[in-house]
Amino acid sequence: MKTFNNSNSVKAILIIVVAFTFSVFTSAQFQTPSPDAPVTQVPDQDVRAASSVEYTVVAEDNGGEQYRWEVTGGTITAGGTVTTEGAKSVVDFTADAHTITVDWTLSPSGITPETGTVSVQKISGDNCPSQVQNLSVNVWSLPTANISDANVEICSGDATAGSITVNLTGAPDDGTADGFSVSYEYDAPDIEDGTGPVDGQTGTVTTNTGSLTIPLPTNLINTVSTADRTFTVNLTAMTDDFDDQNGALTDDTYVITVHPSLETGDIVGASLNRR
Repeated sequence: MKTFNNSNSVKAILIIVVAFTFSVFTSAQFQTPSPDAPVTQVPDQDVRAASSVEYTVVAEDNGGEQYRWEVTGGTITAGGTVTTEGAKSVVDFTADAHTITVDWTLSPSGITPETGTVSVQKISGDNCPSQVQNLSVNVWSLPTANISDANVEICSGDATAGSITVNLTGAPDDGTADGFSVSYEYDAPDIEDGTGPVDGQTGTVTTNTGSLTIPLPTNLINTVSTADRTFTVNLTAMTDDFDDQNGALTDDTYVITVHPSLETGDIVGASLNRR
């Protein structure tokens, strides 16, 4: 009888351990509803790199329902006890955790986003799991406009390169219109282009690609004969397809130093004395 009791005790302990292990395992991942039909939201969301975004389940929340959140490409910073599972930031099933905050940590470059995911599932008070809801998030780089051409020096009246190239980062439009816009201004005191002064002229160039060109005058004339003058292209504004981020300023410049035209000077003849 004693052996029998010990055997039963061991079995009971094993059952408890297995049950506990199963409980921990199931709480460490999404549960599988029947039928299993995860929902992928349309459309995707677009966010800026390094942005902080709050996500909320909009379905009716019945008190006591438990929510599990998984995020890839970002870190959950509010909404429950946060753990890391591989590449995922996780809030495990927590009562009434229907809202989280995510700091997006992906580092995209150029005009191509990196993609993260926000996933959520809830369990009712009757322990019935919902379908897993997935939201794909496109993370775009910050808008920048950088002139790639090196500064140059020319003689007064010489031809310019005709244009300069500006490399862009950020979010272009969806293809229906130009998503990038760069504004510029010429700062060129005492310089003309053959038809008149160019100082203060402005313009705006748009594109959907990762670069654009800004036009230069055909030639530049230094109207001060004794000193170098500079023709500077100032980038004054850069915008991309995020309506709430328009107006990002840039201070990148391109400089052409225009050397003055030298005066040859009069030729003076000297008489030769002959004997």
